[in-house]
Amino acid sequence: MSDQPIVIKDPDYSRDNEVRPFQIEGENFRGRVVRLGTAVDEILKNHNYSDAVARILGEFLVLTSLLGSMMKFKGIVTIQVKSSGALPMLVADYENSGIDGEPGHLRGYAQVDEKILGQYGKNPSYAGLVGSKKGYMALTIDQGDEMERYQGIVDLKGETLSEVARNYFLSSEQTPTEIKLSCDKDPVSGFWRAGGIMLQHLARGEEGQERLLERAETANQDKETWERATIFTNSVKEQELQDPSLTSDALLYRLFHEDGVRVFDASHVAFQCRCSRDKLYNTLKGFSAEDLVESTVDGKITVNCQFCSSDYVFDPEEFSTP
Repeated sequence: MSDQPIVIKDPDYSRDNEVRPFQIEGENFRGRVVRLGTAVDEILKNHNYSDAVARILGEFLVLTSLLGSMMKFKGIVTIQVKSSGALPMLVADYENSGIDGEPGHLRGYAQVDEKILGQYGKNPSYAGLVGSKKGYMALTIDQGDEMERYQGIVDLKGETLSEVARNYFLSSEQTPTEIKLSCDKDPVSGFWRAGGIMLQHLARGEEGQERLLERAETANQDKETWERATIFTNSVKEQELQDPSLTSDALLYRLFHEDGVRVFDASHVAFQCRCSRDKLYNTLKGFSAEDLVESTVDGKITVNCQFCSSDYVFDPEEFSTP
């Protein structure tokens, strides 16, 4: 990784917190590169996670950014992992306002079972953190009350979060997909950085027609071309996905300049939680008198947001009926 540290506030020239779509020339291969700097650092530092937990959640936030930024409309993409490991639940969501130029809003958190986590020492494996015996990953797309809600679910089969995501697209979307995710601390500044790349082999023609890999007359050629592209994608080093001095454009040129690569306008990502005092007040207002009494400690009701760790304090008298 470059010795150029991340800064607290993104300078004008920063290419962090950006998702860059791209396409391989002459092929129906499309993808995205995401680089997260201050956005992922702020989310991870809102919680007192161990480095191992923070790395997994960082990768999860990258995956959510890759998938959430694919939305062309106002809505929320939520990805949730429920597992049998030390992290019983991971949740992240990406909100698209539908307004041109407005960044996508990203947030996330990990639920930690400290007892199980302690069994794996200082450097727990992915299997120890997430496991695969029981659990699933669910992707939900919510476009509001007037649109149908979509949800896809896949088992946690794989040695990494990247493999779980590949299996999701292959089983739920029938779309061959290569994904590489990375998250780590900058060795100079101690700030968290994360990045990822996703390449997909899309269907040819209109919806409902045969997918490119299913066309018998071109199957061998298609598979060879796809395998070549995935080899290039997998050649990316984790340090390259995190390096603040290496732009997404430069990285894509390194990988695919022999075949030709076309980039499209980037979208941007920012950490923003949707919690508010008004929302929580309206929720508590629906509680019964008994529930309010049980929630009161030392004469006050304190509600903590799991996403941003903000505390909201209420006086029980606010909910008393006249």
